[in-house]
Amino acid sequence: MNDLIERYVYGVTHHLPEKDRDEVSKELRSNIYDMLSEHPTDEEITAVLYKLGSPASLAVKYQQKPRYLISPAIYGDYVRTLKFLLPLVGVVALVIGMMLGAVDAIKADMVDVAYFTSHSISKGISMGIAAVFQALLWTTIGYVIAERTRTKAANDKGQEWSIEDLPEIPPNGKNSIPLSDSIMELVMTVVFSVVAILICRGVVPLVFLIQNGDTQIRTLFSSSFLQSCIPAVIGMALIGIFACICKIKDRRWTPFVCIAVMGSSLINMGIVLFMINKPDIFSTEFIAFLQSKGWDDLGFAGFMGSGETRSVIALISTIIVVCTLVGCGKAVYKTMKSKNQLGL
Repeated sequence: MNDLIERYVYGVTHHLPEKDRDEVSKELRSNIYDMLSEHPTDEEITAVLYKLGSPASLAVKYQQKPRYLISPAIYGDYVRTLKFLLPLVGVVALVIGMMLGAVDAIKADMVDVAYFTSHSISKGISMGIAAVFQALLWTTIGYVIAERTRTKAANDKGQEWSIEDLPEIPPNGKNSIPLSDSIMELVMTVVFSVVAILICRGVVPLVFLIQNGDTQIRTLFSSSFLQSCIPAVIGMALIGIFACICKIKDRRWTPFVCIAVMGSSLINMGIVLFMINKPDIFSTEFIAFLQSKGWDDLGFAGFMGSGETRSVIALISTIIVVCTLVGCGKAVYKTMKSKNQLGL
């Protein structure tokens, strides 16, 4: 009996601003019990709840203020996301911008220290500011879409809702997935995937600089390897985005979310293992640079292109596999713990 009532109250108050939830919970719970007999049956409780209507529709009646672009119910998550995401994206874009500014100055043979420094810093700052505004825009759009989708789905049900639709009450918030974490993960997946694609396309150079009279640019990875990475990066991004959307939709560790996260982790692991085992990772320029510096005397340059790399690749692969399996194990543990706490 209490379970149905509490789930209904939670279903209503979950759509309201946090500051109003306690008051509405008390009022709604009191109204429900006033409509019931002293010893109500489950059938009587069900009938009363149906009479009150769907939780989403009733929540709209309790909202005394006009709707916001970002609902007060999720505004806290929205702010927490921005506090973490904007500085991170800004710093990453700043560094990339400074790298691009430095490369532009070198290509233009403008090695004057003052010009080199000012051009790099100005390029970095402009890219950092632009990236922060882009992150703000897309994060806001993500929250608006997530809220509107849930609201539309709830309104589309209208009177067709059923008792089975009532949400489970998260046990003290444990094992729930914060919306802010899921959206941060989604935006970071998109941002870093875009950066990786730009690197693979040569727009953002991944280089090392050699100061030997003149500053020169030498690529670290071979162009064929970088080109082959583009489909892999796109595939990993799509899989990661799907897992994030599943987390945003359910917001707790359900079996479906667990499968999505594990599938994403295992597929990404397979792609990474396949890519790092390709034979043409490093560019001939990089190998030649090692040889020109006499590192070949130490056997390092030869090591880069010999079968001796297999032990290092095997070690890296083992680390990747272990970390992936640990992540999958944590997902399974959180899902099982969530089911046990919900009494499923």
